[in-house]
Amino acid sequence: MSQAAEHSPQLPVSRPYRSHKIRACDTCRRRKVRCDVASIGEKCQFCREQGKSCRYSTEEKHTRSKRPANPELSSGERQNSISEPRRSHTESEGTRINHKLHPSSQSFATDGVSRNERSKNDARYLGQNRQSLHIIGPAVSSDAHILEQYMSPSSTEGRESDNPYGVYSSDPSKPILYKKVARGRIGLSINDIAGVKQREILEQILSPNASQVRQLYLVNVHPAFPVIDETLLIEDSPSEKKVSAALICEIYASSLVYWHKAPVSSGRTRPDQRYAWNLAVQALADDFLGPDLSTLQAAIVELNGRPVYSIIGNVVNIGRAVALSYSLGVNRNPSQWNISQREKDLRVRLWWGVLIHDRWGSFAHGTPSNINSSHYDVPFPTSQMLGPHGSILPESQRSMESFIALCKLTQILGQALPLVYDLIGSSQKETSKTIRRIEADLDIWEDDLPDYLSSVDHSDSVSGGSSLRLCYLSLKMLVCRISLHSVSQQGSTEATEAYRFRQVESRHAARTIVNFVTSLNTSQLAEFWLPYTAYYLTSAITLLLRFAVETTEDSIAENCVASVKEFIAWLRRAKDIHDWDLADDCLNNCEGIMARMTDNGRRPQHEAVMQAPPANFFDTEQPDWLDATLPVFYGPMDGSGQIRDIWDMFGFNEQFSA
Repeated sequence: MSQAAEHSPQLPVSRPYRSHKIRACDTCRRRKVRCDVASIGEKCQFCREQGKSCRYSTEEKHTRSKRPANPELSSGERQNSISEPRRSHTESEGTRINHKLHPSSQSFATDGVSRNERSKNDARYLGQNRQSLHIIGPAVSSDAHILEQYMSPSSTEGRESDNPYGVYSSDPSKPILYKKVARGRIGLSINDIAGVKQREILEQILSPNASQVRQLYLVNVHPAFPVIDETLLIEDSPSEKKVSAALICEIYASSLVYWHKAPVSSGRTRPDQRYAWNLAVQALADDFLGPDLSTLQAAIVELNGRPVYSIIGNVVNIGRAVALSYSLGVNRNPSQWNISQREKDLRVRLWWGVLIHDRWGSFAHGTPSNINSSHYDVPFPTSQMLGPHGSILPESQRSMESFIALCKLTQILGQALPLVYDLIGSSQKETSKTIRRIEADLDIWEDDLPDYLSSVDHSDSVSGGSSLRLCYLSLKMLVCRISLHSVSQQGSTEATEAYRFRQVESRHAARTIVNFVTSLNTSQLAEFWLPYTAYYLTSAITLLLRFAVETTEDSIAENCVASVKEFIAWLRRAKDIHDWDLADDCLNNCEGIMARMTDNGRRPQHEAVMQAPPANFFDTEQPDWLDATLPVFYGPMDGSGQIRDIWDMFGFNEQFSA
């Protein structure tokens, strides 16, 4: 007998299992795949490809004995007589276990327990794990903290479960309390195995290379945006035991954009990305019916995903992530909390991931930010928080440093966004002060960058470094645009020179973005990129086009048009040759316009623009030239209004000629 057979005494060799010669292992039975075993005692083909060990459960199904009905009781009384003892047992069992668990262990129990095990009707799970921890607001936490100190757990007049509050931090100045609430709506069926079906479909599509696809995420995405607990993915059988199914679905979908980097990509086409994202989105929607920390991780991974198929979906997802972060207390500094260091680090990662998507998504999509700078006190992440406790590769360490720099740049962006979406209007003096402060902070931020992030040498590129550089240049362009608008509102003679200076500065900022992107090489295009950078490319081209059509100097107009045409041609090559999805938005919005523009941005003298007949005799207003160049079949959702909207996002009305 082989050595493998000696270690598998539970294998049924006495009789066949149903119609099979050799019984199927638990993994193949659960996934409904063929279990090919060469001989008894060896691993099946599926488990061997997945690096797992075949397991055979020996549990027998317990037959449910029928209880004779009491003819003397009515149906309602008989139901109550059966359900009441079960309910009392559930409450007593759940109460006893609930007070043994530490708050941190309860939070990680939600992440660490298998979703398949959750589907079992365990009284302890139904009584405890259907609850979530909701943070108590500062206005009530101090009062509740004082009351909690006077509620003795050994009191004979009450029970332990009478105290509705738990303590994260007992700091008298800033107590952090939580209370237990239902994870979902009462009466609404919560799917305790959310995403399991979608995960199984994705793993069937990716089989037998699902583990290699997960490795793509750990190599290409996680070092540059480390917001998940990577130790859960490194361990054996992560999708089976410790990681939520919804998070696994998001990881699979996010990794497909790096399919060409996988060893299995040669000779095998990439699976349909849109179909994979649809499965992941559905899994996350089910998980949000009973959200926890793992749901927040899955939401951030989805926001990182490329290509972007739904802008509105991402905007809504950002709002959900922010609201869930507030509910779970992720916006608070956990350094002094009574939880494990592992959860402290995870909470810091998650908050900065949410903040990055909230602010850079606000900049890209034109929606106000959901987070106020005074509503969080989470410190900047450190290298110790981001990396695993073991050794870290130098490349991964540099990518994590780029994430820390992105967090600091996001903090500066938070100062500029209120100037963009301020509907009341700040004074000219306050706006000028804020602009000068932002410009000074940007200079300090750039000076503090390490050489491998600030250098323009492409041979020393870092995954995530190019995306960081483009975000920095886009923020500088936004500040120039705010300054241009601020100066134009003065309306004084002295402001004319300042306006022209800001105009030149804005034009230079847009050209800097064009020059930077066109200098990227193939390896940099394959790095990690924030999905919002696609819209910053469109903003730069829009600004150059506006300067081209409004300036009175032909040399400036010709220079702007030439830069835009060169940039559009470069994006087309990047899309066709390297399948760079970030070029899609700019090509869809600007390629058709450039085909109808002259070299100097002027209307051809020999061509007359068709004018619609006036609605009445007094309707003689000339149509806008830029609107006349747009195709007639464009609609509001097709991007035709984006050029006008981005330029007029401040209600801009120039008072000076170019």
